[in-house]
Amino acid sequence: MRARSVLTALMLALTVAATDAVGRSQAAEQPVALEHDGRRATGVLRTPTSNPRPPVVLLVTDADAASLGAALAAERVASLRLDARTADPDVLAQWISFLRNDERFPLVTVFAEAGAMAPAVIAARAARADGIVTRGDTAPAAAELARVVAAVKSIEDRSDATAGRQIASFARSVRALGRRGASPARTAGRRSLRHTVMASVGRVRVAVEWGQPTMRGRTIWGELVEWGRVWMPGADEATVLTTDDVVTIGTVTVPAGDHTLYTLPTTDRFELLISRDVGQFHTVYDSSLVIGRAEMRLQTTPAPTEGLTFTIRPSAESRSATLTLSWDQREYAVSLTAR
Repeated sequence: MRARSVLTALMLALTVAATDAVGRSQAAEQPVALEHDGRRATGVLRTPTSNPRPPVVLLVTDADAASLGAALAAERVASLRLDARTADPDVLAQWISFLRNDERFPLVTVFAEAGAMAPAVIAARAARADGIVTRGDTAPAAAELARVVAAVKSIEDRSDATAGRQIASFARSVRALGRRGASPARTAGRRSLRHTVMASVGRVRVAVEWGQPTMRGRTIWGELVEWGRVWMPGADEATVLTTDDVVTIGTVTVPAGDHTLYTLPTTDRFELLISRDVGQFHTVYDSSLVIGRAEMRLQTTPAPTEGLTFTIRPSAESRSATLTLSWDQREYAVSLTAR
């Protein structure tokens, strides 16, 4: 399977005013859809009309999430409930990126329970949700929860009204992930939208999440990206590689977990720097935290790539893949192997 990084979100025009179950606040319900890798997914976005920039919660559950969404609206917190239950972490990751790119929502939390918990936690980690709330038995997701950098809360209350209050309190209190070294809060609007690409390499799940700057008529290589200086390939929050087991990138052994990607571009050599630092803004760099450097091969492309793009291309040999970074008419590639 070839993992694609292109995410198209289609916001539909219909908005319906709705009063929540206890009549304490009003919310606007808006059908939304996204298309990813040839698939279409839909859901309902519920936003409280009394709060112009609320935190938002992605509701990932095997049950009907309408009452939980109503309880969150009563607490002036937005929610997205999906029309179809999904166990696909890749699709869930695209929904998280979709919410992170909506300027109305300064914070994104994922709520997960029952059979949906493990894929939701995988997606939340890969797509860099700010917080995760679980309800019920966490054993199926224990390994992924142990690797999560974001804030995590576990609740047990089966009443959606009570659970809604607990989730809302948590969603309002979490810190925006990836802001160390910059302003602690996200401002409205993103020029560089967040993207997540995910693929299975053998039995290892690998993902890259980044902010995508675009060319916008600028000269990229040698000017915007200066030769001989460490460069973060992305924008805003740092670009992060996540894996659920050990992988080898070039000649660098990368442990399971989260790692930040930097590069060192020169006119005749391009190195990928893999750092164990996480949670920082893209302008923060500590050379002492780099665990290794992998040389990437250059190939020129006939047409320019407008936005900086990562891909993970699994090969016919199931335990190997190619990790690529493309921008303008340059594509840099390096091998990625699962043990």
